[in-house]
Amino acid sequence: MLKNNSKSITLMILTPLLIASPLGRASSQPIHQPPVMAPTPAPEDLMPSSSSHVLTEHPDVEHQVKGHYPDLERKESLPLGAIQHAWDHAKEGAGVYNVTYTGSEIIKLRCREMMTTCIILPSWERVEKFTLGDPSSFKVENPRANILTLQPQEFTGLDSNLVVIGASGKVYSFYLRSEGYNTHHVPDLAVYIRVAKPSNFSSSLTKIKGKGETSKDDYLEEVTFDPSQLNFNFTMAGDKEIAPYRVYSDGIRTWFDYGEEIKKKGLPAIYAVIDGVDTPINVNREGTKIVAQHSGSFTLRNGVRVVCVFPTPQEAAE
Repeated sequence: MLKNNSKSITLMILTPLLIASPLGRASSQPIHQPPVMAPTPAPEDLMPSSSSHVLTEHPDVEHQVKGHYPDLERKESLPLGAIQHAWDHAKEGAGVYNVTYTGSEIIKLRCREMMTTCIILPSWERVEKFTLGDPSSFKVENPRANILTLQPQEFTGLDSNLVVIGASGKVYSFYLRSEGYNTHHVPDLAVYIRVAKPSNFSSSLTKIKGKGETSKDDYLEEVTFDPSQLNFNFTMAGDKEIAPYRVYSDGIRTWFDYGEEIKKKGLPAIYAVIDGVDTPINVNREGTKIVAQHSGSFTLRNGVRVVCVFPTPQEAAE
């Protein structure tokens, strides 16, 4: 009986200890968890706006709706600086060369890179064959029966020659010079060749329009001499030492006749007066006469000696 009482006392002492221990608490009561808290809303200025709000408030969108787009940042293209300034103040008729060809001279042409020189033979003539001295320096084409075109190739500052054989049997000889874009000289871009048509030559360029009617290619008609159209109404003023004996014109060309004095006088340079400016023109000599490929007023110069030649009012009115 004493032993039973001892077990009862021991059990009574240990029971509170078991209840207070972690093992006893885990088995008899659930673990306490802290309460779950709802998230705090973000401040209104940090909350993302709706897409419609962005479109209406974004400054770039508003500018672009009005057509204001930002500039592109890119490298600007620069001009090449390859303009020939000789043309800036070129006189009227610059680049056009009229030649009265007799066959006893070489026609000298100044060509320029990146430009085409056009040689126009009389309308009755036809290019049968042409030969270029240096094909690597110049390019020659024959786009029409009486027309040739010249173009300098890659290199400049060189020369060559061109020989053209016409259907009439005439041989046209040219000296060619190639210059760069920075040359101080205006190049020959249009070269008109005037030459007498052989009396026994029948041009194949003449076209039949109808019965008894013919039509010619009028791109450059042959300039014929008509004595009935000559006008001798010219006035001269200046130094008599270089003045011609008489002056007359057919409306296309002008003759300065020196007579036998041409062997004694120092011949002047002849300039056409165009818009009040002395302009160089093409001239050639025919016996005792100097022929200018122009009509109108002229200035004759030889050193300090000057002669002014101008048509009478009757000639000017025509």
